[in-house]
Parts: sequence; C-alpha cells; structure tokens
Amino acid sequence: MTLNYYLDKPKSETDTAIYLYMRVGTHTIKLKTGQYINPRYWNTKADKNGNHVKRNYTGSPEFNGWLDSHKKDLHKLYNKLTEERDLSIPELREAVNGFFEKKQPSEAMDFFEHLQEYIDISATERSKGTITKYKVFLKQLKAFSEKYRYRITFDTIDLRFFDLFKTYLQQVLKHTDNTLWKDFTTLKTFMAWAMERGLHQNLAFKKFKAPQKDVEIIYLTEKELMMLYDAKIPVGSKLDKVRDVFCFGCFTGQRYSDIANLKHSDIKGDKWVLRTVKTDRAHQVPLNGFALAILEKYKDAPKPLPVMSNQKTNDYLKDLGELVGINEPTTLTKRRGNEKLVNSQPKYEFISTHTARRTFITLSLEKGMRPEVVMRISGHTNYATFKKYIKISEKVAEQEMNSIWQLPVQMKVVS
Repeated sequence: MTLNYYLDKPKSETDTAIYLYMRVGTHTIKLKTGQYINPRYWNTKADKNGNHVKRNYTGSPEFNGWLDSHKKDLHKLYNKLTEERDLSIPELREAVNGFFEKKQPSEAMDFFEHLQEYIDISATERSKGTITKYKVFLKQLKAFSEKYRYRITFDTIDLRFFDLFKTYLQQVLKHTDNTLWKDFTTLKTFMAWAMERGLHQNLAFKKFKAPQKDVEIIYLTEKELMMLYDAKIPVGSKLDKVRDVFCFGCFTGQRYSDIANLKHSDIKGDKWVLRTVKTDRAHQVPLNGFALAILEKYKDAPKPLPVMSNQKTNDYLKDLGELVGINEPTTLTKRRGNEKLVNSQPKYEFISTHTARRTFITLSLEKGMRPEVVMRISGHTNYATFKKYIKISEKVAEQEMNSIWQLPVQMKVVS
C-alpha cells in the first residue's frame, strides 16, 4: 500500500483541493483531505525532506507536519484493519472514508490566535460595543471555516474566500448589505494590522468590496419629542427614568455610552466636559435648559442620570413610545444582495437609544443650526460620517424651497 498527496487542479491560479491517493495493488482510493492550497506553493514531487508545501507559504512547517502526520496515521489504520484478514476494496474504502473529516492543520488556528490577539489589544483602545462586534465576527469566521471545510490562513484570505464567505454571511446568517460591509471592514482592518506587523504579505484583501448603502434613519419630530418630554409618567418609575435619559440624549446629541459614563464632576455649570468612550477625545458639550432641568431632577442621586443597560432601555423605549402615542405608520427598507427587505410597523417599534443622537442632529439642523456647529457639539470630525445621521423632513424641504424660490410681488399671478 502506498500513499501520495496530489492537487485536484495543479494548473489552477487559485486555491485547489488537496487529495490523498491510497493505492492498494492495482486499485486506488481517492481521499479528500478538506484542505486547499494555491499550486504556486506546492511541490508536485516532495522535496528531499518529504515536504509538499513550499517554504514561502505562511505556516508551511505546520502544514507539512500535518500532511505527514496524517499519512502516518492512515498507514497505522490500514495495518490495523488488515492484520487479521484481507479486506476487499469496497470494505477498505468504507473503512477509510471520512478519515480527514475531523482533521485540521494546526496552522489554521494560528490565524484565529492572531485575530484574538488583535481583539485583546483593541480592547484598550476601542469601545465595548466594538469589541463585542469583533468577538462575534471571530465566531462567525470559525463557524464558516468548519461548515465549508475552508482552511483559513493569511494566504487563503483571497477572492475565492471572499466569494464563499460573502455567500455564507448573506444566505446562512442573513446579513443585510450594511452588516456585510461592517463584517468585511473588520476583516480588512485586521488584515492591514497583521501586514504592518509582518505576519503576511497577502494584498488580496484590499480587493474586497462590499458597498455600504444609505441607511434610513429614525428620529423624533419636535412635536413627538415634546410629547415624550411632557408626558405624565409616575415619578421614579422605570419608564420615567428611561424617558429622562433618552430626552437628555435628544437635547445633547451624545452617544448612549458616553451618557452612561457621565459623572457629577463632568458637569461644569452649563457645560459637560466629555471625553468620549469611542474616540477618547475631549470636548465641551453646551447644556441647554432642557438638559439642565433633567440633571437638576437627579442632583442628589449617586449618578447624574439613572442609566440602565442599552438592551433594557431599548425595550422600555418601545413601551414608552407606544404609551405617549408615537405611532405613525413607518416603513424601513434594507437590502440583502438583490433582495429588498421591507419592514412596516408603528414608529415606536423602531425607537432605540441611538434615535436620541439622530433626533438632536436632525432637529438642530431643521431649526437652522449650522452643520459645523452641530458637528462640534455631537463630536463628529468627519462630515461623511456625520451625514449618515441627517434626515431632513419633507416639511422642512418644502419650507426651504418656498423660502428661497419665492416669486417677487410684481410677478405673482393675479386672478
């Protein structure tokens, strides 16, 4: 019995499957290893050390070791199966079928170890929400690798991987186009970080394109905001506390994570001296009368505001919106590839903590505040990012049109 590794498509310009041919007499049993490699990294004939994977392949020692180890294991299995009696070829094929199913080269874990290292390092620089997203992405990548038997290394992050992983995210995990964009942004950021540290020289990731689509945003109109602010809610109740924290966000334009970290010492008269969780940049947030009134309500409490967890707050906000009548029929549309996803519900079902920041930005612009001033208060430094929060109402667009394109008195039509 002899064992030899061969490529499925030795002249391919992209990764191709590795097979192990088991020859017994005149019969051959072809076993799929579940691993792939680009032919440019493969020695058709093993070198003097018995290695098929070339040295310029990242992780070649581990990969060659894995190939050699499993060839030896299959030899042992064959000897054990045939030591008592001769097996027919069909019996032998059945016995060795699936031999590689639970086998993975140790180098495949190196990629995930480096990704975990990146996440650990980022934890000191990025928000908890971002780190949570990174951890979820790592789990998704591992699940993809196991499901499709795709050996993930720095060198296998190529266009074939992009096509397969994109399909997995869309069809299996049901990610929308914008979620897909975030997934590949995370991967590209990590690959760039790894390249800077000499972990690979693979530039294929820079070709990954997952377009970001415009997001339909939800914000409260001024009428809806004041309905919420003035609503008679039992003082000290959960809904009362959630209302106050949410309205404070609507009147200041700050992220929920920063509001959660607010301390009494951060308030200097009518200003909030803020060092943001997300960017770690410091800036002053002017506090208007509405925001100061909310802070006054909790001046004797241990914390300036009774902030709950993001998840609980989002749940209570929907109850709150329904209670005060923020129930305008609302439709949001998303895309998943060529699929259009339409979601029509009462407006309160779409309210979340992030709605407060969007409400502040949109209403401030509608009231005539200059964009650069709004950006200064909200802490945005990039207009492209700031622009995503803007949604000017149809009413304001109509008012602006009529105000700017107004006929002179002498040109008006007289009936």
